[in-house]
Amino acid sequence: MSFLIKREISLTKATTKTKLMVILMSIIGAGKVAIVNFRLTIGNAILITPTTAALSIVTITMAITFLKDRVTKLQVVGIITAGFPE
Repeated sequence: MSFLIKREISLTKATTKTKLMVILMSIIGAGKVAIVNFRLTIGNAILITPTTAALSIVTITMAITFLKDRVTKLQVVGIITAGFPE
């Protein structure tokens, strides 16, 4: 997105703790996607697919917990609706 708006994103003002949390959340996020993909190769997709809708909820919850992000009422509605399977 930063490429599209031609604006550089920098973490230079972030604390070391914040940088480490971002790295940790990225690793956990990549791990959860890898686990879901592995489960799809060995399991029944009809049972596994609804859990993929919850992947964003895990990331959001981690951001709120560890990075102390604030969410608006509209974002809360989006988080809740993201948890429902399609």
